[in-house]
Amino acid sequence: MRVFRVLTVAALAFGVSAVRADDLKSGPDGKVGGPFQVKAITGEKKGETLCYFCKYNAEERPAVVMIFTQKADENLATVVKAVDEVQKNNAKLGTMVVGVSGVEATDFEKLQTTHKLTTPLMIAEDKDGPSKYKLNKDAAVTVLVYKKGGNITKSFAFKDTKAAAEKAKDISEAATEAVK
Repeated sequence: MRVFRVLTVAALAFGVSAVRADDLKSGPDGKVGGPFQVKAITGEKKGETLCYFCKYNAEERPAVVMIFTQKADENLATVVKAVDEVQKNNAKLGTMVVGVSGVEATDFEKLQTTHKLTTPLMIAEDKDGPSKYKLNKDAAVTVLVYKKGGNITKSFAFKDTKAAAEKAKDISEAATEAVK
């Protein structure tokens, strides 16, 4: 009986930790982390180093979708295309994809050539992304949807780009709701 209890407790503990492992958290709570510098790879500011957060703030955008990614592939393109569709109907929505942790300019240039994305693609000056944004290294993709003033309305964290692509509709719905 005693062995059974020990095994039951161990099984419950394993089950709880397995549930927690699926709850990937990345990004700040409540408000975005503020300004940070990027090098624009595509878009109207291509080739410039600037603060897109500052740009969108100055333009008083009602909402912004900020996507941090460690990988530039077809799955990421699926996510960006979903956000692009929302922006087509909501010109005031700010959107950006920020490459971190080794994403190179050539990765984004290839993605842009293949997919003709509307959302500007950029590389963070800080290789691992801005520290104030508390990006989890285990999250291949972190999406922050926030309203004017920086209040986060929805955040997403994915262990890989495939998982992000599977939730592209949820991300676009969150963007649509935020821009209302």
